Amino acid sequence: MFDANEMKQIGGRISACRQNKNMTQEELAYRLGITPQALSKWERGVGLPDVSMVIDLCGLLGVSADYLLGMEARGAGFQKDGRVAGFLEEIRKNLMDSLELQLLFGTGMVPLFVDNKFVDKIFALRGTLAREGLILPIVRIRDYERLGEQEFMITVQNNVLHAETLERLDENTVDEMIRKLGECVRKHYDEVLTPDLIKIYTDNLRMKYPALMDGVVPEKISYNLLAETARLVLRRGDSLVYLPRMIEIMDCALRKNPDAAAEELAERIGQVLEREDNIDVILGKRTERQP
Repeated sequence: MFDANEMKQIGGRISACRQNKNMTQEELAYRLGITPQALSKWERGVGLPDVSMVIDLCGLLGVSADYLLGMEARGAGFQKDGRVAGFLEEIRKNLMDSLELQLLFGTGMVPLFVDNKFVDKIFALRGTLAREGLILPIVRIRDYERLGEQEFMITVQNNVLHAETLERLDENTVDEMIRKLGECVRKHYDEVLTPDLIKIYTDNLRMKYPALMDGVVPEKISYNLLAETARLVLRRGDSLVYLPRMIEIMDCALRKNPDAAAEELAERIGQVLEREDNIDVILGKRTERQP
């Protein structure tokens, strides 16, 4: 993709940006999770960072990928180059992956996912969560060489929800990982929930409750505002099974105050949902009284 001269220029930019940040090679390498020798190769133009590393590298150096890779200097013609288009597409893919729910595992666990009917098991988990009112987003699975051989992590938006190193691997390991995935989704759904998931919820509601939804979402209540409010409601301990009621409450509140923020809307929803005669409140108190 890049010739020797271009690689040297990229290496020079990496080196200059690092020094502008007052970082040593060792410090930057440590923060990237690579060896100083690997970073030295990049700066000397002997090698280039893997696509998956470009995003982190640009973030640490405070520059854009266009600048670091010399795309700005080449102009529009360079942007249209098929090879560069493929590189940019790979970067965009990594940016998208960073927002997804991911199951990462060490290379020593790769054989467990061969002919393990993983897709069927995820489908079963999706059905279980659906009965609980939760939509399971796409789960991306991949081996990750920066993890230990028998380590796995569950992440969303690059935040680690669960990390574990297993003492041994057997035929039940994948089932246990999926069980942990389900637990994480239930416990951290406020972090899993995105405006895109909210759109799926509301599209389904629109078919059943057109009078509630038409002209309201997203016309009056944007997907972003609804997602932000829903996250706050979830953190209060309430459930998305009340989403139709939440939308109704938000619509009424926004008619009175069009500038109401998510915090105010979530507080209003909580006041309505958390009444003493709410079945979940009643059953929750029963659970608290049990020894």
